[in-house]
Amino acid sequence: MCSCAKVTFYEVEFKLEGLKVIPTHKNCGNTLNDDQFTSFEKELVKYWGLDAK
Repeated sequence: MCSCAKVTFYEVEFKLEGLKVIPTHKNCGNTLNDDQFTSFEKELVKYWGLDAK
């Protein structure tokens, strides 16, 4: 699990592990924890313009 203080949208990459795609932090190479993933998901939805109205 990633223990970095803040993970920005541009620091996340996806790696394939078996048949799963895992979001990882580019700098440390560890998978995102639940709080970081939730924050990234919200940022991604906002960036794509899919906000619920």
